[in-house]
Amino acid sequence: MEKITIRDIARLAGVSKSTVSLVINNSPRVDPATRRHVLAVIRRYNYVPSATASALAKGRSSFIGMIVPGLTWQMVAALNYGVASVIERTPYEIILYTSTNDHDYGPVIDRMLASGLSAGVLVISQDQAMKPLLDLHEQGVPVVLINTLGSHFDLPSVEADNYEGACGAVRHLLDLGHRRIASLAGPTTWPCCQDRQRGYEDALTEAGVPIDASLTLQSGLEPPRARELLRGLLGLPDRPTAVFAHNDNTAYAAMEAAADHGLRVPADLSVVGFDDIPSSAHVKPALTTVSQPFEAMGARAARMMLAAISPESGEGSAPDEHGLASARVRLPTTLIVRDSTGPAPA
Repeated sequence: MEKITIRDIARLAGVSKSTVSLVINNSPRVDPATRRHVLAVIRRYNYVPSATASALAKGRSSFIGMIVPGLTWQMVAALNYGVASVIERTPYEIILYTSTNDHDYGPVIDRMLASGLSAGVLVISQDQAMKPLLDLHEQGVPVVLINTLGSHFDLPSVEADNYEGACGAVRHLLDLGHRRIASLAGPTTWPCCQDRQRGYEDALTEAGVPIDASLTLQSGLEPPRARELLRGLLGLPDRPTAVFAHNDNTAYAAMEAAADHGLRVPADLSVVGFDDIPSSAHVKPALTTVSQPFEAMGARAARMMLAAISPESGEGSAPDEHGLASARVRLPTTLIVRDSTGPAPA
């Protein structure tokens, strides 16, 4: 016979998983009749709750787990610095786990539960299924997402304002006299890229510039693809005079495509990126780009985690049905103007 799970108990008792979790953790938020009913089902089916999950839910550990895409990922250092700047002033320590897009979060969560070490989980989220994290949250374990790619789940999260960042980038190009502005767009399934594209289009519309669909190139944030697509566009008589790239790496590809055509940046083609990764200040010409507040995002997420673990110690966000802070925080971006943008050519 397969081992019975908390989902089975919830189904048999006719209640939600979160209610079963609250009963297991002796929460006073469950009415006595429901508590007796759920406990009766637990006894009838000899269900043994996960001791580690219960310990995590009660915040007994002095460690906070942090799941990152990989230690070489370009934004991880700044996000980690922001988290550490807050956590190092508390009794908690950070344990790092890695999880790439090639695998879901399930195995990492299983290892974390098995160790019983983490009082909560900070996640630099990617394009992965959120179900393991949502399940953990439902068991009463604090989970906070960082840099969510714009996806919205029923979890506390911190992200950058992608829409306003894109608007600011395109307005900068418009102010320089550009009207033929191409967009090197990211994956259409990512809400963050949807927001960046919407910001690009709204800024053009606001300035009275018609949207030309042929100027949006679906690069998928892949530099070789971006370079290839833009090379075709730059060979046309009515080529764009500026490019808004959805990330810095495809902005570099735009510069390479310009060089392929003997065009100078910014004299013949202005380029704006998004992210402000460290190398953007050092490429030639230095890249004008939208800076995401990675350190501030990490720090804000850490404070939200502390609020969820110990409500008196953090930001005081309103708790959800599990007693966890559930705010979605969106931080402003900053346009960093460098050498890759200039007046539109005559």
